[in-house]
Amino acid sequence: MDKKGVIDLAKRLIDSNPGNLVNPDNYLRHLEGNYNVAGELVDKIVSKYPNIPLVKEEVSLAAGLHDIGRPLRKNQLFHELRGANYIEENGIKKGVTDSWRQIYRIAQMFRSHGFLYERWNNPDNSGFRKEFEPIETSLLLPRTWQEAIVTLSDFSNIDGERVNIDEKLEKTLARYEDDLKYRSDVVADSIRAGRDRVYMLNERVKALSEGKLQEGDILKYGFL
Repeated sequence: MDKKGVIDLAKRLIDSNPGNLVNPDNYLRHLEGNYNVAGELVDKIVSKYPNIPLVKEEVSLAAGLHDIGRPLRKNQLFHELRGANYIEENGIKKGVTDSWRQIYRIAQMFRSHGFLYERWNNPDNSGFRKEFEPIETSLLLPRTWQEAIVTLSDFSNIDGERVNIDEKLEKTLARYEDDLKYRSDVVADSIRAGRDRVYMLNERVKALSEGKLQEGDILKYGFL
């Protein structure tokens, strides 16, 4: 599946689940932006480390699909997990790829994005966890370079427009604190709790893209 395939799949899910998204057009632009940013990041990294085991098409695809779970439910909580489950269950049929092994790798590349870990561990969300339990909490954090790149792509664009991570976090926090359409104290608390973790992740990916890491530092985090 390429970028057009991602957008076509997202449009079909929007059409079959009307009313679940506040602004479908912005959502589609965000998916496309994520696909593009991830591909550019991989290009930059490979230019510094030609033998690094990153596949641009695969990481871009995961980045494009990162929010594919949003149209499935009006309540967006744990859309990361819902989207990953959807791709694992339907990815072959929907033409994401023809390999079950790759399906599970792609799903995990985006399952852990954003502030999923913090929202999962927020006690106010305990009643919503039942849909996805049991699950190992190690799957809820970006552990590998592919997961980190997908996560940072998400923090690099707002509705397809490029932004830096500070601007994205500031605007996202303001949305959940002040915008009546999105307001959620639980989401805002999760963002505040996870900001330092995301900043550290950003610095790590930035160092990789600038060719500043030694082989041991790269291998420390590994690959899917």
